[in-house]
Amino acid sequence: MAGILTVIGTSLTGVHVVLRRMAFFGDGVAHIAFAAAAIGTVLGFSSFLTALLLSIFVSIVLGYLSQKGIHEDTGIGILFSLSMAVGIILFSIKNERRSLMSYMFGDILAVSRNDLFLLAVISLIVVVFTILWKDKLIYMSFDREFVKVTGVKTESIYYTFLAILAATIVIAVRTVGVVLVSAFLITPTAAASIVAKDFRRIFLLAPIFGIITVVAGITASIWIDVPVGSMIVVVQSLFFFALLLFKR
Repeated sequence: MAGILTVIGTSLTGVHVVLRRMAFFGDGVAHIAFAAAAIGTVLGFSSFLTALLLSIFVSIVLGYLSQKGIHEDTGIGILFSLSMAVGIILFSIKNERRSLMSYMFGDILAVSRNDLFLLAVISLIVVVFTILWKDKLIYMSFDREFVKVTGVKTESIYYTFLAILAATIVIAVRTVGVVLVSAFLITPTAAASIVAKDFRRIFLLAPIFGIITVVAGITASIWIDVPVGSMIVVVQSLFFFALLLFKR
């Protein structure tokens, strides 16, 4: 359940991430969530809530800077290494090595009922947002000024997308970790884009491919007795390369 819910949210938001070439942005937000979780742990707050709020705030700030001519990847590049270093230092200060490894590589087998509820809520929000605004986000990626002239409030849609993307990444970090979360964002969409060239079909195929690879990865990890998150990413990558090899 945790794997399926995670990949539904990440694959749908991943379509826009791939289309807008924001892969580095998603990876950077995961590292910011890691540092934010460490800050919450040190201060005695909820690490998840701290990571969620701070990641959404930073994502919106970076989005605002991009509107002022500073590309998202530039801002993320500045914060990327800093966030990682701060997170490691703070977890070490609190002697939370288990939390450090959990956030780095995830622990999908330790997901609680509360985590499943949060995953379900985030996934539902992503699905509703995708149904309502996916076309406008795609148009904005190609010709933002034209969409703005038609009367669409592009800023509000863009900032909402960034907030949802940040929330999706934060919840995914709890299951697959900082290191592997970018694969959940990118690989199912990349696989779907090989099969389908129409964006509506990509939105449909990306979650399907994601669910197939998650179930296959969990099954294979049980058989081979290896870490679940890593095995899922291996299966996703093999699935992508297989489609790339045998495409017509």
